[in-house]
Amino acid sequence: MELRTPTRRRDFLANLAVALTVIPGVAIAARYVLAYLVPRRAAAVREVMLARLDALPVGTSREFRGVLGNDVLVVRLGDGDVRAFSVVCTHLGCRVVWDQQEGNFLCPCHMGRFDPTGKVIAGPPPAPLPSFSVRLDRDAVYVTVPVEEV
Repeated sequence: MELRTPTRRRDFLANLAVALTVIPGVAIAARYVLAYLVPRRAAAVREVMLARLDALPVGTSREFRGVLGNDVLVVRLGDGDVRAFSVVCTHLGCRVVWDQQEGNFLCPCHMGRFDPTGKVIAGPPPAPLPSFSVRLDRDAVYVTVPVEEV
């Protein structure tokens, strides 16, 4: 007959510490493995007519709020060059404006600046402005934006 030796308190606590460390680690790893293996559903997007081209003179901008859950800043740089960006700065979420005199976007909170393509040219913003696809059809400006999920 075999006698079992009782588990010592120190051994029990050591095993418990290992279990409390390993189990969450395995759960976190499993989450990333599943995220890699299971394809993500593509974000729903929709094209929206925002304005007539004559309502947007060359060199000016216009803000559109609540376009399917997005606030969009549209700027007309030339005859066939219209661009659309999110008005939310990538630094701390302040609202950017088009600086017509400088020909770039300005975030007044911390003086971040973005060029007409949305690329950071000054200040603390860590990333470019998110842009939206623009399509011109005759005299109408169409923008493709993600649909806010309800």
